[in-house]
Amino acid sequence: MMAAKGNKFDRPNPFSDPVDREIYEVHRAFVEVMETHRLGSLGAETKQQYLRIKQSLAEKLAVPTKPLSEIVGEIMSEAAPLLFQAMQR
Repeated sequence: MMAAKGNKFDRPNPFSDPVDREIYEVHRAFVEVMETHRLGSLGAETKQQYLRIKQSLAEKLAVPTKPLSEIVGEIMSEAAPLLFQAMQR
């Protein structure tokens, strides 16, 4: 699995817990696929929608006291209309 170039993923996996290590590796793979295969093929509207959801998720995750269950509920509410639109295409 190749790491995204020029960022913190160039470093070895910093976690010792097996599940943490696996999450880290899956995240690395996600970034790699998005950067090398997907972003270039997305339309402008899709990119804007994707960006809004990712920004919202990052902001919510940055609040350490916010429970993950609450974050998931909020993100699902924000993303649901976009998912339904995509399914109708």
